[in-house]
Amino acid sequence: MNKKDNAFYLIKGYPGLTNMAEYIMPYIPTSKIYVEPFAGLGRTVELRHDKIILNDMSDYAINYLKNEYGEYSETCEFPVIITQEDFKECILRWDSEETFFLIDPPWRKNIYKNNEKPFSDRTPIQYYDILLNQILPNVKGNWILCVDRDEHEIGKRVSKSIYNNLVIQHPTKKLFGKSVAVRLCSNKEFKIE
Repeated sequence: MNKKDNAFYLIKGYPGLTNMAEYIMPYIPTSKIYVEPFAGLGRTVELRHDKIILNDMSDYAINYLKNEYGEYSETCEFPVIITQEDFKECILRWDSEETFFLIDPPWRKNIYKNNEKPFSDRTPIQYYDILLNQILPNVKGNWILCVDRDEHEIGKRVSKSIYNNLVIQHPTKKLFGKSVAVRLCSNKEFKIE
């Protein structure tokens, strides 16, 4: 395990959008079907969509989501379906013109390599290349793709893409002397819902 202070800080807890979720949520439109192919701990989920699909390959995340949202039932007021399948299968299965995807793949390989709770079977570059080149150009639904502001491990693939980009910065939280921030990328213009 990498014992550098900054690497240690990065791998504590479960990775995800915990610091930025409240600032991302206003950009997520209400939809018939809301899908997170990399749900993690579901930090951006709001129970305002007709159907919510939370998918992750991590056993830890799946157990957490089941405890948080319960098992799927047709009688639920807000049906939350929790799945554990590859992100490509999840996106293809739920894609429709009524679907909105919030896609937050792994940003940094060492966070996943040095932490047994989350799941990653590819490098960040591989995830983003598959998404940007193979999957997202063909989906019917709308989507937001998340990555760290500087695209540290993916070589500016998101900011150089043909899609709309927006960087959102936390007003107070800092990490390594910089404001915590996330880069969002979307097939639609960004507007607060």
